[in-house]
Amino acid sequence: MPMGRALLCLMLAAGPATAQQAGTGEAPAELPAPPGVPPLAAPPSLPNGTIAAPDTALSDRAPVLTLDLDLLYLSSAWGLRAQARLEAEGDIVADENERLTRLLSTEESQLTEQRATLPAAEFRRLAESFDLRATGIRRERAQAVQDLNGWAEADRAAFFRAALPVMGQVMSDRGAVAVLDRRTVFVSLDAIDVTQQLITTLDQRIGDGAGVVPLPDPDAPLTEEMVGSGQAEDSGQAGDAVPDQVE
Repeated sequence: MPMGRALLCLMLAAGPATAQQAGTGEAPAELPAPPGVPPLAAPPSLPNGTIAAPDTALSDRAPVLTLDLDLLYLSSAWGLRAQARLEAEGDIVADENERLTRLLSTEESQLTEQRATLPAAEFRRLAESFDLRATGIRRERAQAVQDLNGWAEADRAAFFRAALPVMGQVMSDRGAVAVLDRRTVFVSLDAIDVTQQLITTLDQRIGDGAGVVPLPDPDAPLTEEMVGSGQAEDSGQAGDAVPDQVE
């Protein structure tokens, strides 16, 4: 399943923008730009690339080296392990979000059906209780996504910390004084790119980094009994309408 599914967790956890928009399928209107301020234009992308080195001696000695930081991470054993784990954990979060969404949607429909037969005070009490549970679940699911994203960032940072001494050794061996991200260089000789060399060396020296940054330990997931029990402290006010469900 594509990694993009994990990103949908944030959209699901956020819920609808207003009660009026809930269930209509309408996206919240974008805020207009302040009067008199033109929209920011994206800077033009500059071409960059490599050309063949005319002198093969540059493959051994060069004052400046280049590498592709993203390719270095994503193609390394460490990065491949992290991507696979992130996708698997993201699927778990997304599946739990979908389960809770269906559960709350069913409860909301049942509550709507009861509205015509319940006294107004009783219906308001049930609606407020539902609203509290739905809000708490949204917050919990958003936190689960935030924790997973934080783990991914921490794992990537740990990779580059572990890779730095190896990069320094390669730089020293090649007689270089600097290593630049290839994406920031307009054009360079392919002989000074050390991305593939570093991937091979890092796989041998630091491995896949399993366990270096532990995965977040989330609280036990809510069960259907906990969500549907109706036990929640009454705090805050809810409107007459049935509160929004998790979306």
